[in-house]
Amino acid sequence: MESPVMKRLNLTLAGLLALAAQPLLVDTAEAEAEAAGADEVREYLVTMARPNQLHVIDPEAREIVRSCDVEGDFGSGTLQLSPDERTAYVLHNRWEDVVGIDLTNCEEVFRARQSTGDVRAKALASLAVSPDGSRLYTVQDRVRLHRDRYEVLAPQLAVYDTAAGLDAEPIATFPAPRQVTTMAAAEDGALYLAGADIYRVDPETGDTEVAIANRHWERPGFSPPDSLAMWSTGEVAGEFLRPYTVAADPGEANEAWHWGISRVDLASGETENKEIAPFEFIIFSMVSDPRDRDTFYGVYTQLSKLDAETREIVEVIDLDHTYYVINTSYDGSRIYLGGASSDIAIYDDDFNDLGRIELPGDMSTATLKVARF
Repeated sequence: MESPVMKRLNLTLAGLLALAAQPLLVDTAEAEAEAAGADEVREYLVTMARPNQLHVIDPEAREIVRSCDVEGDFGSGTLQLSPDERTAYVLHNRWEDVVGIDLTNCEEVFRARQSTGDVRAKALASLAVSPDGSRLYTVQDRVRLHRDRYEVLAPQLAVYDTAAGLDAEPIATFPAPRQVTTMAAAEDGALYLAGADIYRVDPETGDTEVAIANRHWERPGFSPPDSLAMWSTGEVAGEFLRPYTVAADPGEANEAWHWGISRVDLASGETENKEIAPFEFIIFSMVSDPRDRDTFYGVYTQLSKLDAETREIVEVIDLDHTYYVINTSYDGSRIYLGGASSDIAIYDDDFNDLGRIELPGDMSTATLKVARF
């Protein structure tokens, strides 16, 4: 049987052990909180800027997280992300190379030099990545260099293995339609190429069909559509989108012109052409609100909001300079404007100005992507 003295000693020892354990418990809780924060998925903006830098930007802090030097001259700045959104593929070096950059550490993990020998190949803005991330696609516009002339060659769809490293060569090529600019890969693996029409291509066989007729549509009373297709930014809403302008028969002259969209749902493969609002000002690029497929935002010298259901311009504000490309956050609460100059503008969905992010060089025709990792 314990004596009163031993009992007091045991109680004292137990108390000391409990006090000693408290910092360990606090440290463990802090470590768990830090680990949870490290695992938290954040949204970043990704874009190219002159002279040759790929920027990863925190839109909440409004600061550049890292800037990656990309070897070679500036190209179109067209970007596509890998499915895990940790690798950015960019059309670079005067539109001739495709370079893959790890966004977490700036390591170059892929490079394909499209020009070989006496054949010069450039891709305007045609770049896509397969849904499993294993394949990369470009449409190459090619010429053969002679002493006294350029020989125009047929364009081709080139397929690359993204695991091929820094000297990647096509694992397959197929004939491609002319005048293709942007492209996207759907969840079922099909490719959509935006040219005179929007084409659906099987990347395994090269089989091509018209998915959405534009130049060759049969719509009595409508003019042929006119479209500027340079930026592919529909991933946030899960779509491939190309705006167009069109004149429709009748009415008054000032009511005859409309903004319309050609759209592919990248999950279901559903396609549509439809008019969404009056044509009253120029728009360079357009995205839909990820919360409402009938609400669209457009940008050039103005930022605009269009309602496709009512075919009305809901709101428009003037900007201090032109912006070429637009995107939104995944929750639709933020609108991002980039391209053209050297600043990214941020607005909320009520068009309140939330500030600017300054870059060291101008973005020109670069894509503005939203990455989550």
